[in-house]
Amino acid sequence: MAKKVKDSLITALKLFSIFFYVAIFTVGGGIAMVPVLERILVKENKYLSDKEFTEIFSIAQILPGSLMINMATFTGYKIAKFLGALFCCIAITIPPLTIITLIAVFYGKFIEFAVVKKLMLGILAGVVGEVAGITLNMFRKTKFNTFKIFLLLFSFLLIFILGVNPIYVVIIGALLGIILGKED
Repeated sequence: MAKKVKDSLITALKLFSIFFYVAIFTVGGGIAMVPVLERILVKENKYLSDKEFTEIFSIAQILPGSLMINMATFTGYKIAKFLGALFCCIAITIPPLTIITLIAVFYGKFIEFAVVKKLMLGILAGVVGEVAGITLNMFRKTKFNTFKIFLLLFSFLLIFILGVNPIYVVIIGALLGIILGKED
């Protein structure tokens, strides 16, 4: 029993270091962290399969709250149960909380500098590129059938043409998936 607890603690600490690293060195918030986490958790450490990672990402994205807190919770729990979830959530929270606090303290003093304004514009452009890359990568991994193509186009119509709130589109998609969807 003691060995099992020790192994679980070691795994939770490894997960802590992964999520802490990702939180420190990824610029752009939650969605920008996804490809880095995928590389580390799936490809390098093989903690999760591609399918498990995609499922965790999908669930984390539709639930209320922070994408990364949800990802950390589900990933940590999947790999190391309660300790994993706890350590991952703490790790993913510390760096942004520290950075946001520092920005809040010094933002008013530095935002007027031209170089800071340019820096912010550059970061924004980089984040847009990262989000586009993530979207394209997930699109490539999806095995499309007629139903999924219909749902994709229907969702696009609802959101971008008719201006329906995305929350309602997710609910409609979930209900259509339950009623009409088939497992691959």
